[in-house]
Amino acid sequence: MFQQLFIIRFLLLLLVVSSRSNNSQEVENLFKLKSAFGETKSSDVFTTWTNRNSACEFAGIFCNSDGNVIEINLGSQSLINYGGNGSIIDLPFNSICDMKFLAKLVLANNSLRGRIRKSLKKCKSMRYLDLGINSFSGDFPAIDSLQLLELLSLNASGITGKFPWSSLKNLKRLSFLSVGDNLFNPHPFPREILNLTALNWIYMSNSSITGKIPEGIKNLVRLQNIELSDNEIAGDIPKGIVQLRNLRQLEIYNNYLTGKLPVGFGNLTNLRNFDASNNSLEGDLSELRSLKNLVSLGLFENRLTGKIPKEFGDFKSLVCFVSIQKPTHREASKETRILDMV
Repeated sequence: MFQQLFIIRFLLLLLVVSSRSNNSQEVENLFKLKSAFGETKSSDVFTTWTNRNSACEFAGIFCNSDGNVIEINLGSQSLINYGGNGSIIDLPFNSICDMKFLAKLVLANNSLRGRIRKSLKKCKSMRYLDLGINSFSGDFPAIDSLQLLELLSLNASGITGKFPWSSLKNLKRLSFLSVGDNLFNPHPFPREILNLTALNWIYMSNSSITGKIPEGIKNLVRLQNIELSDNEIAGDIPKGIVQLRNLRQLEIYNNYLTGKLPVGFGNLTNLRNFDASNNSLEGDLSELRSLKNLVSLGLFENRLTGKIPKEFGDFKSLVCFVSIQKPTHREASKETRILDMV
C-alpha cells in the first residue's frame, strides 16, 4: 500500500515538474515573439509581458486548465516587426510552433512584413490561423502538416507568387478559407479544394484566378459564402452550383462569365446576396423569380434581356437592386441592351 502511494505521489510530482518546465519554455518562446516587435510604439499590449507574470497573464494569451498556451491573439495591435536598425525581423514561427498546445494564432490587421517561414508547418496543433491584412512578402509555405486546421485567413496579407494549393488537399477539417486580395501567379481554380467538403466559406476575390469555375464546386454542399470577384474567370456559371442549397452569398462580379444563369438557380432559396455585375451574361432573369430572401442583387453591365420578373415586387427583403445595363470598359464601342422595367 505504501509503495503504491509512493508511486502515485512520484508520478504527480513528475507531472508538476514537467508542467512548470513547459510553462517556463512557453514564456521564453513568447519573449522571442515579443522581441520581433522591437519598434512597436503605439500598442501597450506587451506591458504585461514581464518575468513577474506567467504566460497565462500576458495580454492576448489564453491558456487551458493545465496552464498551457492554446491561443495567441495579437490582432489589430499596430504591430511592426522592425529591429533597432530599421531592418525587418521575420516572425519566429519556429518558437511559436514549439508551443505544442497552440491551437489559435491571430496576428491579423497589423503592419507585419518579411516572409512567412517554412517553420510554420511545425504548428501541428493549429486549428485557427489568421495572418490577414498585413504586408508580408514572398510566397506562402506548404502547410500539409496542419491537418487539424479549421480556419485559414490570409486575405490582403501581401503574400505573392505561387500559392501551395496542393498542400490544402488533406486539410479535411477546413471550413473557412480566405486567401483573396493577394498577388498570386495566375492560376486556374484550385481543384485541390473541391474535396474539402467541410468548407462553408470561400473568399478568393482578386487572387488571379483564370479559366472556368469547375463543375466540382457542387461537392461543397456546406458552402454558405462564395466570393470569386475581380478575377479572370471565364465560361458559364457551372450547373453544379445549383446544388449548393445552403448558399447565402455569391459574389462573382468583375469577371468574364458568359452564358445564361443555369437552370435550377432558383432553387438557391437561401441566397441573400448575389452580384454578377460586369460580366457578359445573357438571357433573362426568370431563374431568379423564386429567390424571395434576396437582400441585394447586382446584375449591371451584362447582356441580359427581357423584363424584370413581376415577382420581384414581392421581395420584401430586397433593399438593393441594380440591373441597368451600361457600356462596359470591355465593350465601350458596342450597343448595350437595357432591361425593360415593369
